[in-house]
Amino acid sequence: MMRTLPPKPEPPNNDDCCLSGCEFCVWDLYDDDMREYQKQAAVIRDAFEALHKPVPACIRPESLRDAVDPTMRAFLDMEREMAMRIQHEADKHSDNSEDDT
Repeated sequence: MMRTLPPKPEPPNNDDCCLSGCEFCVWDLYDDDMREYQKQAAVIRDAFEALHKPVPACIRPESLRDAVDPTMRAFLDMEREMAMRIQHEADKHSDNSEDDT
């Protein structure tokens, strides 16, 4: 049985983001949706390949790239990296606090 791929996520408009580093930025949500979409497409693509059938153009890797402007992508990557560093520091601080007890 073949799966059905849901519609490709639409990127938010640039006006939808306030660029203030919100914890749940519209671009982060889009990125999460796009990653899930790409995973589902990969499962379907693998099924086509396993059956030795031609892979539809809409699920080939070059068709699955997101539609995010490169400048916005760089901003999002920087925001994600900064959030990971902050979380890592908080975890390290939490671990040190537990050692003191």
